[in-house]
Amino acid sequence: MNRLLKVPLQVKILGLVISLLLIVIGLLTWMFAYRESKEDVEQAEDLAMQTAKTLSYMPVIQDSFKNEEPVEDLSVVTEQIRDQVDASAVLIENRDGQIFSFVGQAIGDGEPEDRYRALVFGSNNLIHTGDGDEEVLKGIVPVMIRYDNYKKVEGTVTVEFDMKTIRSKIAYEIRTMLALSGGVLILGVFGSLFLARSIRRDTLGLEPYQISALFRERNAVLQSVKEGILAIDTQGVITMMNQSARELLDIKENVEGEFVTEVISSQTMPDMLASSLHISNVELQYKEKTMIVNVQPIIENNQKAGTVFSFRDRTEIKQMVDALSEVQQYSQDLRAQTHEFKNKLHVLLGLLQLHKYEEAVTFLTEESELQEYHSTIFFQSILDEKVQAILLGKIAKASEKKIDFQIDGESSLSPLPVFIGLSPLIVILGNLIDNAFEAVMDKNPKNKVVSFFVTDIGNDIIFEIADNGKGISEEEGRILQKGVSSKGAHRGYGLSNVQEELSLLGGTIEWDSKKGEGTVFTVILPKSHTKGE
Repeated sequence: MNRLLKVPLQVKILGLVISLLLIVIGLLTWMFAYRESKEDVEQAEDLAMQTAKTLSYMPVIQDSFKNEEPVEDLSVVTEQIRDQVDASAVLIENRDGQIFSFVGQAIGDGEPEDRYRALVFGSNNLIHTGDGDEEVLKGIVPVMIRYDNYKKVEGTVTVEFDMKTIRSKIAYEIRTMLALSGGVLILGVFGSLFLARSIRRDTLGLEPYQISALFRERNAVLQSVKEGILAIDTQGVITMMNQSARELLDIKENVEGEFVTEVISSQTMPDMLASSLHISNVELQYKEKTMIVNVQPIIENNQKAGTVFSFRDRTEIKQMVDALSEVQQYSQDLRAQTHEFKNKLHVLLGLLQLHKYEEAVTFLTEESELQEYHSTIFFQSILDEKVQAILLGKIAKASEKKIDFQIDGESSLSPLPVFIGLSPLIVILGNLIDNAFEAVMDKNPKNKVVSFFVTDIGNDIIFEIADNGKGISEEEGRILQKGVSSKGAHRGYGLSNVQEELSLLGGTIEWDSKKGEGTVFTVILPKSHTKGE
C-alpha cells in the first residue's frame, strides 16, 4: 500500500486517464455496436418487407399474374428495385412455384414452408434462414389479385438480404468509431502528461505523498505548540488557527475563512495584525486575559502577503501560582488535621497515664457520639455516595478551620439520578460550602456556624447551605455573574460556574441574605433531566 502511495503523480494521472478512457470507450463501443447491429437488422427487415409489399402491388407484377405468365419488362423492373434497396435477390413465384422473375444471387435454399403462410393465409412473413455466413433475411408477401367480387392469392414476392453483408457494414462502422476513440485516447494521454507536468511545477516538484507528509507534520507542529498561532491573509481573512489559539481566544467553532474583525472583539488586535512591522512581546488585554503578543508579517516580492500572530497567556502563569498555593494550603490543612488527631491521641494517652479513666471514657464517648451522629446521617438519611464523599471532606476541612459545620438531622436523600454526576456536584456543593466557610472566617471562633440541609421529597432535590457571616450587600447582588465577587479582584468565578452547571442540569439557585446576619443559598435540581440534553 505504501508503494502505491509513492507512485509519481505523472504515472497516477496517466494511469487514471487511460483507465477512464478505456472504460468509456469500451462501454460506448459496446453500446454503439449493440444499438447499431439492432438498428441495421431492423432496418433491413423493414426494408425487405416494404420492398416486397411494393413489388406485390406494382401493375407489371399484377398483370403478369392475371395473364398467368411474366410480362416482358418484369425482370427489368425487378432488377431496378433490387439495385435501389441493395437486396441480395428478388424472387417472384406463382402458387405452383413457377418462377416469374428472379434477379440477384441465390443465397438461401427456398423451402415450401417459407411461402405457406403467405399463400394460405395471405399474411406477410419475415424469416431468417441459415447460420453464420449463410444466414439470409427473407421478406415474403403474397401477391393479391382482385377479380370481380373477390381477391385471390396468386403468388408470392420474396426479397432476400445477405446477413453477412449487413454485418460487414456494422463492423465497418465499429472500426470507424474505434479509430476515432483511439485518437481521443492519444489526446487524453498527451493532455494528462501536460497536466501532470503543470501540477509538478506548481508544487515545486514535490509529489502528492511528500506534500501530504509536510502538511501533516505542519499541522502536528502547530497543534502541539502551546503558544497560540493565528494566520490571516491580506484581506483580513483567517487562514489558520491552532488549538491553543482557540482555547486562549475562547473560540469553539471553526472560524477559518471568516474575517478576523468578526471573530476577535478587540480593537487593538486587528490593528496589530494589519501592521506591516514586526511586533515582539507586547502585552494585550483580552477577555480577562493578559497575553504576550508577537506579530510577524509575511513578505513576498517586497509585498505583504499575510500576517502570523502568536500569543501566550500570561494569566496561565498566575493560575499556576494560584494552583500551587492551593496545593500548599491543602498540605497545610492535612498537616493541621494530623496534628489535631495526634493531639487527641496525646490527650487520651495522658488521661490513661494519669489513671483518669472516667475522663478518658468521657472523651472517647464524645468523639464516638460525634462520629456516630455523622454516620447516622450519612448512612441512614443521606444515601447518595457522591454527596457523602463531598460532605466528609468538608467536615474535615471545617474541623481544621474551627468551623461548626452542622448537617441538619432532618436531611434525607436517596441515591441521585444517573445524570447528576460527581463533577457537577463538586462544582455546585463544593463552591457553595467553601464560600460559606470563607464568609464566617471573620467571626468569633466559637460562633462560626455553617449548616447544610438536603431533601428530595417531591419532584425536586433541594440543597440548602446557610452561614452566619456578614451577609451580602445590595452592591454585591450580582454575585452569580462571572467576575463579580465580594472577595476582591480576580475572583467571582465559583458561583458563575455553579450557575453554568445548574443550567446544564436544568436546575436553579436562589439566595437570601441579611446584612450582618448571614446568607442562605438554595439549590433546586429536578429529578428528571429536562435541560442540557
